[in-house]
Amino acid sequence: MDYISYIRSKVGHDKVILNFAGGILADEEGRVLLQLRGDKKTWAIPGGAMELGETSLQAAVREFYEETGIAVEAKRLMNVYTNFDESYPNGDKVQTVVFLYELQALENFDISNFHNEETLRLGFFSKEEIAELENVSDKHRLMLDEYFSDSFAIGL
Repeated sequence: MDYISYIRSKVGHDKVILNFAGGILADEEGRVLLQLRGDKKTWAIPGGAMELGETSLQAAVREFYEETGIAVEAKRLMNVYTNFDESYPNGDKVQTVVFLYELQALENFDISNFHNEETLRLGFFSKEEIAELENVSDKHRLMLDEYFSDSFAIGL
């Protein structure tokens, strides 16, 4: 049983604090990789929940690989966000602590045919293209805006 399933077996759908980690990978044109999520059908920064015994960096690298098929390493920790509330389609409620890394690929990759239960599609997007997307959460827009401006707020 994974950590979230274990916690949920104890508290049901009640609000809990959970730690998440994710990463931004840019291509040579400066566009960032986003995933079309299977659960919410929204474009998002790849990432997910930390497991017990895992560091935030290990979680970011693992989740990025699971959701994109791309092996990565961290270039830098960009920010830690602590005040995002989330409600999931199954009724789970959380306050998330999100560790966001800038990543680089360890090898060449092809995203054209990658998909799984968590990721319906992958795509690289410029800042301008992201602004035109309707289905991006406010928290991911904030993170992406901070990435593109290279200016990170403290205390979010």
